Amino acid sequence: MLKAIVFDFDGVIVDSEPMHFAAFVEVGKPLGVQMDYATYLAQYIGFDDRDAFAHMLGSLGQTPSPGQIEALGQEKARAFERLASDRVTTIPGSVALIDEALAAGLPIAIASGATRADIDLMLGSIGRAEAFPTIVSADDVARSKPHPASYALAVQKLAAAHPALKLVPGQCLAIEDTAAGLQSAAGA
Repeated sequence: MLKAIVFDFDGVIVDSEPMHFAAFVEVGKPLGVQMDYATYLAQYIGFDDRDAFAHMLGSLGQTPSPGQIEALGQEKARAFERLASDRVTTIPGSVALIDEALAAGLPIAIASGATRADIDLMLGSIGRAEAFPTIVSADDVARSKPHPASYALAVQKLAAAHPALKLVPGQCLAIEDTAAGLQSAAGA
């Protein structure tokens, strides 16, 4: 029986992938990274920023240090914030589903490979900053999607917030848009 919904964020609630792509291109270009949107969708969608930059630099024959990955992630976050400040749009039907779940008293959460800052920025932009008391971002897990940690942690947090439900992962609906995300949800 369905007791909760765990949403991915980018590509499920908001149409942010074009902005993420633009930010990756802006930060990656000086490093020699060249990609078009089709390549981004085929190779990088579903990765968190850490894994995306590691893969990008690895494709250039480089082995990035954790410090370099951290610095690139911060630079990308600044670029994304600038790009997303006025261009956030929702996926058709996503806000209605969120509102219907809340009206029905169904617990909801986010399990995303995005950073918490990105999620908070965009939830605020679409007027749903308070809709998700349970959010798991790339900042909360050591390994992001396709690893199951994001979804497992989201369900653990939902279960703690709603102990009367005796919630287990199989009672949650995961809403995803990528193969890595589906693998993460199934693994949880």
